[in-house]
Amino acid sequence: MIKQSFAILALAAFGTLGSLPVHAEDAAPRVNHYEAKKGESKDETIAILRETNAKLKELLDGEMGEYDIHDVHSLSYTLEDALLALGDEAKGLHKIVTDMHFASEGLDREAVIDYGRAYLSGIEKLLP
Repeated sequence: MIKQSFAILALAAFGTLGSLPVHAEDAAPRVNHYEAKKGESKDETIAILRETNAKLKELLDGEMGEYDIHDVHSLSYTLEDALLALGDEAKGLHKIVTDMHFASEGLDREAVIDYGRAYLSGIEKLLP
């Protein structure tokens, strides 16, 4: 309980320092806590997506403690931006990653795992 409270306070405090609004198309206003890694071309974006997917899979296959949820949270910025860059074919996956992002902010371990696995299952079909 103390660890969870500390993590929530840390995220809240970090989020208030110099945060900027993200995508206007998001349903709820959000702030950037992390800078997304972005590609200059579609091929670079796909390479970044594959790299970030591997990191997410590794985290989901582990114990998924509070610090791991924090790592998923930071990865979600890159995933969301990359999926938006890929266009309509990735739109449904973007929604899943956004849900995973919000679940990670609330330290909802089970939801993070469920959304993360759903995303990885879908992206494997898009990027075999």
